[in-house]
Amino acid sequence: MKIATNVHRDAFGGITISNLALFNWLEKKEDTIVGIEFVMSRHVLGPSIYRHFDPAFFQHHIINAIDIIPRLPWEKAWNREALRRRWDVLVETAKEVLRREVPDVVLLNGTYYAPWILATAAQELGIPTVLRYAGVLQREINPKAGYFTRRRLLAYERWIASMADAIIYPSSLCRSVVETDILGRPATHGTVIPNPVEAHGQLARRPAGRYTIAAVGRWSRIKNFQAFVALHENLLAERWPHRAVLVTSYRERKFHVPETIERTDPMSHEDLQKFFRSVHLLVVPSHFETFCNVAAEALVLGTSVLVSENVGFSEILRKAGLGRMVIKNFDDPARVVTAVKRLAKTRLLKKEQAAVAKLLELHLVHHRILTVLQSVLTRSVD
Repeated sequence: MKIATNVHRDAFGGITISNLALFNWLEKKEDTIVGIEFVMSRHVLGPSIYRHFDPAFFQHHIINAIDIIPRLPWEKAWNREALRRRWDVLVETAKEVLRREVPDVVLLNGTYYAPWILATAAQELGIPTVLRYAGVLQREINPKAGYFTRRRLLAYERWIASMADAIIYPSSLCRSVVETDILGRPATHGTVIPNPVEAHGQLARRPAGRYTIAAVGRWSRIKNFQAFVALHENLLAERWPHRAVLVTSYRERKFHVPETIERTDPMSHEDLQKFFRSVHLLVVPSHFETFCNVAAEALVLGTSVLVSENVGFSEILRKAGLGRMVIKNFDDPARVVTAVKRLAKTRLLKKEQAAVAKLLELHLVHHRILTVLQSVLTRSVD
């Protein structure tokens, strides 16, 4: 089976990590990948994260959108037809790639502009599509965005979700939000498949040194790093000894991060794994996450995590008997402080670590994804 999919070069992002895991697994089989990337820079280097793939397995197409999307943003298009006209050159270029490569199915990662373009191209060429949710666009939009902007983006996301021949949700939370807030109905062919994490066979351990809490993620409103800062300041006020580290891509000047918090730039996947092993607790204060790859990765590496019920990975934690790592939300700093102190007194057991790894096992997850792709292909032939 030949699979076309939108790819991204940001090794810090969940989509890229999930894609690489899937590609590494598929490379050992007879399937092939057509990676289509839309870039927003005049000059780009080939991404090193894909260089290890054999060209016979992975073909990487890069489409430059710098002269189109910034000048004609989709927030300003009145409807899908107007947006199709605005982005005609991008859709037609994507269609050229699909005609040349002739994929059997298109795997759409997320609901932002790249999957929208690819979905439009695939629909016009009659190629079946599978949407793998990675973030709900409506939850990502700044609340200060105007009413019409929010309605337009909702319409674009609803179109992608409704036209897909199947939808893969990384969590039941994601499925509930999409079917309630986006589609307004149950998806005909929807299934919940968590994002996979490679088990490293490492025993649960407790790092030496001062108790270290960390938050990791791209800089955005939905990550709610303010709650991490509030947690740190409340721990300081109680004279509770700890070290706080924030790993993120950007910091707004108006958002105050105290000097007592160490700020670190994004790092490679390998360096991030080493970082997880060096901290005691990964805090995920996000307002909403369809899954949360960083929390899953950290826990499988032996690091405790603290997430809210608004994070899809919380479902995996509860299934594995780790409900102590889940709180309702991060709205009350005092309650968060209590949860952190409680986790500091407990140890992540080897059997708990193994239980999470089993639920997110690479072969199991990727086999289920491949089954969805094959079923869509079979239905399209019938």
